[in-house]
Amino acid sequence: MADIYPNEAFPPDAAVALLDGLTDQATGLAYVAKGVGPASTPSYEIQYNRRQQREHRRIAVATEGLVVDEGDLNVGVYPFNYTLGGERQRFGGATGQAVPDEAARFVYVDSAGALQIAAAYPGDVSAFVPLARIVTAGGAMTIETQIGYARVSIPPTIPRIAASIGAETADTIRVGMQLEDAGGNALARRWRGEVWLSDAAFGDLAPTAPDAGLSVATGAQLGAPIIADKHLRVISDAAGLIEIDVSDTGSPTFYMMSAGGGADLIAAGPLTFS
Repeated sequence: MADIYPNEAFPPDAAVALLDGLTDQATGLAYVAKGVGPASTPSYEIQYNRRQQREHRRIAVATEGLVVDEGDLNVGVYPFNYTLGGERQRFGGATGQAVPDEAARFVYVDSAGALQIAAAYPGDVSAFVPLARIVTAGGAMTIETQIGYARVSIPPTIPRIAASIGAETADTIRVGMQLEDAGGNALARRWRGEVWLSDAAFGDLAPTAPDAGLSVATGAQLGAPIIADKHLRVISDAAGLIEIDVSDTGSPTFYMMSAGGGADLIAAGPLTFS
């Protein structure tokens, strides 16, 4: 589907005329007033060049990383700063980069900071900076700038764990932990985490373990307990759910801590036995 471009209207002529001699605060660019000429102070030439100089500096920001046609099936790339893999880096620009005729090519900077012109982008979108798609035919080229994919990027939603606490039944309280997105929708994917019992929210291990045990009801325990009946490694089911049964014949109070799945640490509780 072809792109759709808006048909932006200009303000009325009378409103535009009122801008004479003013400076646009958002950009710092001045409007040259009516009647300014060679004998004005500053002259029209100086006023116009001042505006052009400042405007060019603003445009230079948008030019960073731009891929341009240098003629004879060669392209160049303007220098630009970027962040990749958590490290701030700079690509110093390039010139005279050959592109084959009758082909489609993708221009990008790889994880090592090198310019690449290839038949496709890498599969891992976090491992490169996309710059442009080039199509050549009959010795001419069309360049589609794609650095916007890097400039406008929404990070993946950080998942969260939603806890539910069931009623005590036969000396057992079941705690459910469902992986969700930021909107509260269940994420149907497996996640690995740890659960442990504490005597306080976000506290250390409970001083005593539940006397009837700690077990995985939904999901699966991974290996031996880190600490028997207190601290387990667990993997969820395919629906993103882990359920843990806490069993005690007395009347203690516990909190169940959970960490994993890329989510923040949570404290479910209190789990109060009667």
